[in-house]
Amino acid sequence: MPKRYCVLMATNSVALAKTQELEVFGDESGEIQTKIPRAEVRLHAAKLLAAGFAPKRVAEAMASYLSPTANPRSAYHKLQRWRYRDKEFRDLIYEQAVLRLDLNSSDILGGISRSARRGRVDAARFALELTGRHVKEETQVTQVNVVLNNIPRPD
Repeated sequence: MPKRYCVLMATNSVALAKTQELEVFGDESGEIQTKIPRAEVRLHAAKLLAAGFAPKRVAEAMASYLSPTANPRSAYHKLQRWRYRDKEFRDLIYEQAVLRLDLNSSDILGGISRSARRGRVDAARFALELTGRHVKEETQVTQVNVVLNNIPRPD
């Protein structure tokens, strides 16, 4: 096997160092076996579901991670069990969906701006409310002071 070297650079010095060879362990079929934590599998499934993928498609894509036999039907049933019986998994899907929405907020605001420029009054009003330049009439607060001085009490 040929020897490989890489260059290590410090502040002002350069030295040659021998690189380490990568070792990959696999089974007889040549596939690499890795153990992925359950929490990470759940996170990726939640991300896919939050992105709008159908549960059957997610189960088919993640069958080798959701089912010990890599059976898509078994993976689908596990995914359904998580969706309907596990509140933490549903919360994880919700968090991922909110994160996705938050990351798209600039596109959403751009769409509101385009609609307002095209003459949509509701979009213009909403855009002005977001920027604080328009206040809805029903949300205006008016302070009323009632002063009861020098009024005789009834007998």
